[in-house]
Amino acid sequence: MIPPPYTLESFIRLVERQNERGNDLSRQDREVRRTTRALQKRRRMFLLAMSRYTKGDPIRDLLKAKYKEERRALRLDRESAVELAMHNALTAFEDKIVKKTFTFDLRPGPVMAKKQTYIIASRLDVQVPARQASNVLKNSTSVTGSSRNSIVRALKEALGKQYKHAVYRIDVQNFFESIPHDVLLGKVIGRPDIDRLTIDLVRRLLIEYEALLGSAIGLPRGVGMSSQLAELYMSDFDSRFKAHPGVLFYARYVDDMVLILESESILQAVKQSILTDLSSLSLAINSGKTHDVVAGEDGSYLPAEHIEYLGYRFHRDSKALVTSLTTARKDRRRTRLELALNQWLSTSPNSATPNHGHDGLLVDRVKYLASNTRLMNSKSKVAIGLYHSNSALDTGAKEFAELDAILEGFLKDHSSKMSDQVLAKLGAISFAEMFITRPFIRYRQRRLDQVTKVWTGVA
Repeated sequence: MIPPPYTLESFIRLVERQNERGNDLSRQDREVRRTTRALQKRRRMFLLAMSRYTKGDPIRDLLKAKYKEERRALRLDRESAVELAMHNALTAFEDKIVKKTFTFDLRPGPVMAKKQTYIIASRLDVQVPARQASNVLKNSTSVTGSSRNSIVRALKEALGKQYKHAVYRIDVQNFFESIPHDVLLGKVIGRPDIDRLTIDLVRRLLIEYEALLGSAIGLPRGVGMSSQLAELYMSDFDSRFKAHPGVLFYARYVDDMVLILESESILQAVKQSILTDLSSLSLAINSGKTHDVVAGEDGSYLPAEHIEYLGYRFHRDSKALVTSLTTARKDRRRTRLELALNQWLSTSPNSATPNHGHDGLLVDRVKYLASNTRLMNSKSKVAIGLYHSNSALDTGAKEFAELDAILEGFLKDHSSKMSDQVLAKLGAISFAEMFITRPFIRYRQRRLDQVTKVWTGVA
């Protein structure tokens, strides 16, 4: 039985799920951090002790038995700490709700991709209820959101068939900033499976955003609840066009939509329907990023025609579909590599003396860009990295040859500043080869933060 959204049991379940995804909210509590570190320290001691004995040595069995017993006790300590932290968070949350003093403490965050984002208080009595509200909103819609990669792979499969069709790619202008609060709130209240407290939290978020902007229009980018509210706002629109006559494929990822249609005549009818429906939602099309392509009887496009969607570029070469990365997406990867290399150069490296940890950071940063990873504390199957973030590329794609050329040129120009060890490690890295072999590298969270800090603020 699923517990109600705002109870101790549901709070504990939520932080456990977040922990599995590599984002343990409960570690904001001092006692939880202490018990977590104790578990990690005991594991490191166990691995170190095991490394001192060869496989088959009976002492290893004794070490395993002792470790298993102590780990069980440490886990119980951590579970107790998590429960207490969630109890305190729930108590504080309920007290503020009763006194009508609860606030998200919404405020501006960093500007990302020229868009203002917002953040809410990091306290557990704000973060956990906010995530619970997001879950309630997500579960209330019948349309299940898909990941970027799954959408692109499905689109690639649909485009790969050689049949007559038309493609309509749409970008919604200022999506988050255009959603009116009254219409949105009406949709939320109209959902029978959204409880009263969640509705109150939605209303509270909208009030705080209105207070910041002086307008009852728009959702704060960067806040998890906003993403789920936007999905709920568009759910009826999504259902309508997925089932629209003549639509062979429909997908939407936030403000980017793509449709594959049976014919050019269907395309024209759907264009008008989409304009009408978006207008009824107070949304408009960004004409500069919206275009269509009409294929011939065999599915072929004109030589200059292509479709760009979610960082991928689709075109045809002798009728065969070719999938590559957009120029902007390739540029982002090149920028990240150059930032890592230039950061190392700024430390005045010298092959004769150790570079105070910067050598190791350079190697780890380039490896991070060329490989795939999961967080150390993540039990989830979700992976990120060179292959897993670009998995829709064609087999044998040569998208990363430019990155290899940049790295090779850098090594050639600056080899005199590197130790033989660093030179050998960097020389063994190939973006093109590692896209094919898909290696995994695991980092502790602290090291991952050090590695990725150089790209803070880079899209």
